[in-house]
Amino acid sequence: MDQKPESIKKSALSKDEIKKAQELIKHLEKRPESNLFSKPVDYKALGLIDYPLIISNPMDLSTVKKKLKSSKYSNSKEFLKDLSLIWENCKTYNQTGSPIYQHAEMMEVYMKKYIDKHSLFVEKAVKRPREDIFSMPLTNNEALSFESKIELAEKIRRAPVELLAEIVKIVESQCKPAIEELDTERIQIKMNALDKDSFDKIFNLINGACNNDEAKPSKKQKC
Repeated sequence: MDQKPESIKKSALSKDEIKKAQELIKHLEKRPESNLFSKPVDYKALGLIDYPLIISNPMDLSTVKKKLKSSKYSNSKEFLKDLSLIWENCKTYNQTGSPIYQHAEMMEVYMKKYIDKHSLFVEKAVKRPREDIFSMPLTNNEALSFESKIELAEKIRRAPVELLAEIVKIVESQCKPAIEELDTERIQIKMNALDKDSFDKIFNLINGACNNDEAKPSKKQKC
């Protein structure tokens, strides 16, 4: 019995989708920050012995391009998921606010803006309720925008230590999956895993603290 080899299985991506995906990657590679994400992390050479323990599915731009070229993606969502994984892995492993963490955030923003500007990979309305890779399902079915997550992340980064302690308490008590302990001294709040109620409570807490500070002439910090 003749059996078709698996290698000739074609990708479900159309020629137009492949072209758009390639153009998106080219756009990202024009950014100077992209050099940090162009190849797999050589954790052995860098002495990052814990990297494979923390990052279970490494990803980089060269790997995405190879998978795209060899028709490994059955749909555009898989392609976008891998791209997003590059930035997510970086933010998971590295300390919040560190230079490389910020570079990952910038690359994520460049990607999202390009996708929005060119209306790439827009799903048809006939499919099941939208499952956006840039936002997780929320408990009250309200979607948080990508921009609002970036805004809150920036506010948290600039928050004083005592306010950070309050934020951690909120996340631990109301949305524990959104908090991850990186080591004995570092934790990370996953913006994509925050539910709407926790997000709003943190946002209001920070804004309230900022408003109180602005009312005091001696305070110069702005949130």
